[in-house]
Amino acid sequence: MRLATAFSLLCLGSNAAAKLHHLYVGSFNASAIYNVAFDDEALSLSLVQSFPTSDAHFWIDFDHEKKNIYTTSVSKWSSYKIMNNMSIVHTRSLPLTGSCPGSQSIFLTTSPHPPHRVYGSSFGGDVSCGNVFSVHENGTLSDTVQAFDYGSGSGVHGLALAPGGEMLYSADDTGNAVWTHRVDSRTGEVHLVDRLAAPVSGADPRHIVVHPGGGFAYVVFEGTNRLAVYSIDSDGGLAYANISYPLIPPDHNTTAYWSDEVSLSHSTSYLWASSRSRIPDSPGYITAFTLSPSGEIQSQLFLTPTSSSGGMANAVSPSAFSDEFVALTDNERGFVQIWGFDGVGAGVVDTLELAGNGCCANAIWYD
Repeated sequence: MRLATAFSLLCLGSNAAAKLHHLYVGSFNASAIYNVAFDDEALSLSLVQSFPTSDAHFWIDFDHEKKNIYTTSVSKWSSYKIMNNMSIVHTRSLPLTGSCPGSQSIFLTTSPHPPHRVYGSSFGGDVSCGNVFSVHENGTLSDTVQAFDYGSGSGVHGLALAPGGEMLYSADDTGNAVWTHRVDSRTGEVHLVDRLAAPVSGADPRHIVVHPGGGFAYVVFEGTNRLAVYSIDSDGGLAYANISYPLIPPDHNTTAYWSDEVSLSHSTSYLWASSRSRIPDSPGYITAFTLSPSGEIQSQLFLTPTSSSGGMANAVSPSAFSDEFVALTDNERGFVQIWGFDGVGAGVVDTLELAGNGCCANAIWYD
């Protein structure tokens, strides 16, 4: 479904040549992964193919070469090989392990550095577990090399690695804290360094991203609906920088929203974040910030309503090829959108509704 907005009429044609770009989209309930295409000249989205899976996948991510997709499920982690025609084939699943009964796999991230370990966290129950996985040379999941827990009362919902892969940071939504682990460069196993409580009660850190310069981390506080800035010292230690920005308008009731995602743009000159509404048919919000080369936030550019509440999603995913476009997924109505960005504001350029109850979780840009 095409939306007639100002951005669909803009000349976003800084691209030298138009291209068709592909994304994979996960699902919360539907047992499918979707491959969709975005034409950056026609500004249109289309469904290429829906691939049936044995489970719903709440979070998906690529390996370091984009030859495999790693996924979360309720009680396991899986890998899918990406074929030459962009179809996917399931290659392996590993169980969620550790002392975390009632928990489910919820998030994972991959290291671009050898030995290219995959790091996952679970959420729910009384304790959150972390799992570390080895991979084969072709990127397929191999074995669980470490299982650890974050302690009673934890619920880790987001992970991020330091640019050099030497530290793992964990956003503990339930425990209202951010954890720091040091990564063994040889084995990929992690060792606890610190647990830093959030600056206020009920902040509920949900997702985290680290600037490639290594000096700052940005954390979405789900409970207070703010984006918090953390400084990182030369040893990889975190400290709250006493800086945060709103992810909903100041006159809105905080309890009616739960903020979600944070992500860096292609050039890392911009930072994107989003919030969700707890009320159906009431919009969430999307925002972007300008960053200095070292990662300091210079300004918040806008705070714009999204097309829906977002359901459990409203997950923003900047394109892998340009700062002009970001994908946004919705779980209330089941769609993926592309938003256009001109350096000042943003708006919807196209929306693709995907059949099947439970779509959509997050989207990842393939090309």
